[in-house]
Amino acid sequence: MSFLAFTTSAKTEVSSNMKKVVNGAIAATGLTASYILYQDSQSAQAMTAAEHGLHAPGFEWSHNGMFDTFDHASIRRGFHVYREVCAACHSLDRVAWRTLVGVSHTNSEVREMCEEFEYDDEPDDEGNPRKRPGKLADYIPGPYANEQAARAANQGALPPDLSLIVKARHGACDYIFALLTGYPDEPPAGVQLPPGANYNPYFPGGSIAMGRVLFDGLVEYDDEKEIRYQGFDLDHWFVLCVRLG
Repeated sequence: MSFLAFTTSAKTEVSSNMKKVVNGAIAATGLTASYILYQDSQSAQAMTAAEHGLHAPGFEWSHNGMFDTFDHASIRRGFHVYREVCAACHSLDRVAWRTLVGVSHTNSEVREMCEEFEYDDEPDDEGNPRKRPGKLADYIPGPYANEQAARAANQGALPPDLSLIVKARHGACDYIFALLTGYPDEPPAGVQLPPGANYNPYFPGGSIAMGRVLFDGLVEYDDEKEIRYQGFDLDHWFVLCVRLG
């Protein structure tokens, strides 16, 4: 056998041995991972309905169809509900005033709303801080200066920002609607709640810091439409978050 043939044969054998080693390592890793996953599955426990929260029923929203769109009058009323009720605790940090123009309000109406708030401006020539009226490009301000202030005002709970709340929750509009209208007058017998907590079967665990906030006749609209707490025509203010967030 020539030296060249011997060298080629040796390289082939080494390569074959290396492949066996690599394949063996991969197989061992796979078996180890499978064993770990199997052991974890033995101790896994399914969540109860109370722990997971009730599954929200499906509602026939007018915007669910392929060629359907949002009711802009409802969005307008919905933003009014946000300002009158929800804005006391919840922010819309990712929604700029300009996104309301042509969707729920006119340009002049939005300008008037944003100018009610003051925003930080460039300092003057001496470096002193200044304030200015809001502009369309500004983002809608929240009710609290920071997270600590929000928690202090809500017994340690942090009210979530509503900009993307529908997209961030399983069930989307159905879940939010069910949660807001799902507060019973009294919790079921045997349910123990922490101090200051409220019962809502659609919230995971059933214990939620936010109390019931929507009631019949709570909000007055410009068009004299009355908000109905349990009625299906409850203005879905959260559609605003879906569309603009």
